[in-house]
Amino acid sequence: MFKHALIAGAIVMLAGPALAQSKGAAALDADGDGKVTLSEFQAGRGAQMLARLDADKDGKLSKAEFEAIRKPKAEDAATPAAPAKGAGRMWSRVDADNDGFVSKAELDGFLATRFQRIDADNDGALTTAELKPGAGRSKVGI
Repeated sequence: MFKHALIAGAIVMLAGPALAQSKGAAALDADGDGKVTLSEFQAGRGAQMLARLDADKDGKLSKAEFEAIRKPKAEDAATPAAPAKGAGRMWSRVDADNDGFVSKAELDGFLATRFQRIDADNDGALTTAELKPGAGRSKVGI
């Protein structure tokens, strides 16, 4: 159970912040039809994650860039970072070819798995309700 909670926490750390914002779902819904498709989810979340984490702007994430999200900010210094073991497992799931970098294709694959986990009704589209923090997280996966 702890393992699943740790993995879910790492996923939320990567994919949750933008979706938790009130207009997160609307920002992902590129065509404005009220639903977020897989391609919209990958395009929106992938771009957001790369913009936020790709410090050297080379179009891929190194393990150091990935781990930088775990370092506490000055205002959060009293809060310890997540255990390294969980982050290592998370990295191994995202870095599918084990080359030490996460490419756009690997990020898209990770986001596709994430999309399937939160698509509670399995209709191939995410609604605002499914994108709310905590929704659709009970499926076994990742």
